Amino acid sequence: MFDKKRLKILMVEDTENNHPLFREAFGTAGFEVLISQTAEPGFEEVVGNLKPDIISMDLMIGKEGEVIERDGLKALEALKADERTKDIPVIVMTNFFEDSKIEKAKSLGAVDFISLQAHNIKTIPQIFLSYLENPKKYFAIHPTFRNTQNTSN
Repeated sequence: MFDKKRLKILMVEDTENNHPLFREAFGTAGFEVLISQTAEPGFEEVVGNLKPDIISMDLMIGKEGEVIERDGLKALEALKADERTKDIPVIVMTNFFEDSKIEKAKSLGAVDFISLQAHNIKTIPQIFLSYLENPKKYFAIHPTFRNTQNTSN
């Protein structure tokens, strides 16, 4: 049976002001919330050890002007290429909304692409729960990426 109390989400989000908001919203929804501010090389090993049920990936990782080795798309690519993490669903959640980035995330295996500007933070955890509860039903309701996803779960 599906037990949302035991679900673990890893949020890759570098904006510290968002951390308490995400912790409260996802914690209230029953998630154990883990937050990483970076996805530098070695990140996939850490993720493999943490074994989250789902990952929320920001695209713009790194403070303005800071040189970073990996943005969210490169981190997504690394996660999907690693045997330990390739099957963990990733939803890209960002304020950076550009068609080419959406298509790239889709091609790399993201489950969905959520604009933070288009959603109330309190309702976002329900999107993640909806996917985890029933991926096939999720794609019927949120058809963004349904044509390219494996929904055999």
